[in-house]
Amino acid sequence: MELQVGKWGNSLAIRLPARFARELQVEEGSAVEAEVVSPGQMKLAGAPPFDKKAYLKRLRALHARMPMTEPVVEQMRRDARY
Repeated sequence: MELQVGKWGNSLAIRLPARFARELQVEEGSAVEAEVVSPGQMKLAGAPPFDKKAYLKRLRALHARMPMTEPVVEQMRRDARY
């Protein structure tokens, strides 16, 4: 199906026909993953719902790998560089 590109503010937009929205399982306000797969071709997929537990698990793992260093403010006060 050929769709028309329109202007939406400073961006371009493509209106999804209702049939496509149903097949993608998206509605107004839904997140959609978009990927350019080759020049002139784009892939759209309904984004998976946000998984708070998985996000927090990744965040805790990242935090555990970060080295603890001296606070920058303390270093600045000691070196009198402010």
